[in-house]
Amino acid sequence: MEIKNIKTPQDILTFMTENIEYGWLDYKKEKHIKTMKNFRKEYRTQSLQETLKYKIGCCIDQVYLMHFLLNKLNIKNKMFCCRIYESDDYNNLEEEEHMHCFVLYYKNNKVYQIEHPNFEKIGIYEFNSEKEAIDTIVTYYINLSGGKDRPTTEFFDVPIGLSFKEFNNYINSLDN
Repeated sequence: MEIKNIKTPQDILTFMTENIEYGWLDYKKEKHIKTMKNFRKEYRTQSLQETLKYKIGCCIDQVYLMHFLLNKLNIKNKMFCCRIYESDDYNNLEEEEHMHCFVLYYKNNKVYQIEHPNFEKIGIYEFNSEKEAIDTIVTYYINLSGGKDRPTTEFFDVPIGLSFKEFNNYINSLDN
């Protein structure tokens, strides 16, 4: 499927499934497929063009692409970041990352999540409200992290070229 053929949210999921693999580009533009090793040290946020060119993206990049595609369809949507809180000066580059970004869209008085970056839960999920959607999604990640609190923040853009730490600090800045 090509972008020009996308007409519905289901088409977006099909496009993502056919064209975008879970992974990330490092600062040298080398691909890392389905691994988070060295993510904190080497990851940089991508432009939409890079995500499409390299056909790869972590949750940050994929959510930004789905947000763009939903906007093209004039469907109201919001991007969120759910994470174990790390202060701006947190600097353990060896630790695993503890973040997941997701997108919700709003149609016919319902709220939907398009999940593609979490390759174990690919699909479109329906909720009765934004609160129900966020609570359900965040609870899933709290359970994965052994019960640790996962503050969740709406974000509006993905600046290009940010490291994981810089992206985390950007999300932190939106909490204030």
